[in-house]
Amino acid sequence: MLRFSRPYPGLDDTREWGGIDHYYRFIQEFDSLIEMATVPELKRKTCSYSFHREPLTSLIELSSLVTSGNQKGFVDQYGDILTLLKMVVDPGPLQTLLQFYDLELRCFTFQDYQLAPTLEEYSILLKVPIRHQVPFLDVPKEVDFRVVARALHLSIKKVCDNWKPSGGVKGLPLRFLLRVAREEAEKGNWEAFHAQLAIMIYGIVLFPSMPNFVDYAAVIIFLGGNPVPTLLADTYYAIHSRHGKGGAIRCCLPLLLRWFTSLLPVSGPFVDAQSTHKWTQRVMSLTSYDIRWQSYRMDVRNISMSCGEFRNVPLVGTKGCINYNLVLSLRQLGFVMKGRPLDAEIAESVYFEKQSDPTRLEQIGRAWKTIGVKDGSVLGKKSNHL
Repeated sequence: MLRFSRPYPGLDDTREWGGIDHYYRFIQEFDSLIEMATVPELKRKTCSYSFHREPLTSLIELSSLVTSGNQKGFVDQYGDILTLLKMVVDPGPLQTLLQFYDLELRCFTFQDYQLAPTLEEYSILLKVPIRHQVPFLDVPKEVDFRVVARALHLSIKKVCDNWKPSGGVKGLPLRFLLRVAREEAEKGNWEAFHAQLAIMIYGIVLFPSMPNFVDYAAVIIFLGGNPVPTLLADTYYAIHSRHGKGGAIRCCLPLLLRWFTSLLPVSGPFVDAQSTHKWTQRVMSLTSYDIRWQSYRMDVRNISMSCGEFRNVPLVGTKGCINYNLVLSLRQLGFVMKGRPLDAEIAESVYFEKQSDPTRLEQIGRAWKTIGVKDGSVLGKKSNHL
């Protein structure tokens, strides 16, 4: 049986927005709220997660060669991946966030609200549009070196000679790509340099696999130009598969952190307490009043709610498949959320390792040919909760 604490977390008709008055009231009661909020935390079973990232010094130094005059063109073509490359990933907020993951609902459940990353939010943060097409499903059995070489502005021979195995996958060593990118920059071949820099960020930051290695999956996703569905899939699959076990979370950590912090208050007691209270205490003190429900989301008009016969959205990542329940995130996208969702909209429809069920993987691929997109006229008026 699916559980919903109190009135269903996230329903817009459970309370009215308190505005700045809420902050003043909250400041006066802050110490007592922190004390009260930490009591349940003592009873919560916590897991320790690790958020390892490969050393990025060489890649960051190389990215500095993208001039201010070329940066807009780079972002227009590849998205805001330079920001993710340069982000410092603080383990504190991520460690805290993962303690609230709801295995059953595929979201993060807090005291009176729920949060869950969406395709639309990842697309906005990354500045990469979602293509309404079948996303990355799996790597081809044979490598088309001509296509790879053309995309990276390299000769076929150079790609073939440097195509190596690493830990059960194949691809290109980072040191090779760093070397050829520097050579292109020295020649002033900026189109080639930008492509090579982008593929390195894809393989090391967006879709990390083996250390200092850009694997074939990252190359294929780069060639497809539709990374957002795979990024979201890897996020959910990594968190879901390690829930209750702890250990390393392997996904695009900067994007997950950027999403989470974009929803948190930027002023008031939550910020004032950052030097005196732990992340867990500060997050536990928040209510739905405090969350920045809309911030950059005001321009969202069309939302992918389902695919094919699936009532929710089945996602395919680099390692596994998992569904997420967009209906739980309508408020994040600026829409009013009224009434409890249907059981079919939040049921587990997909969760498996890709190699274990190729037939199911094909079914998901077919489902993505019919994407259930809803616009604002169907979802209802925009929420005024800012």
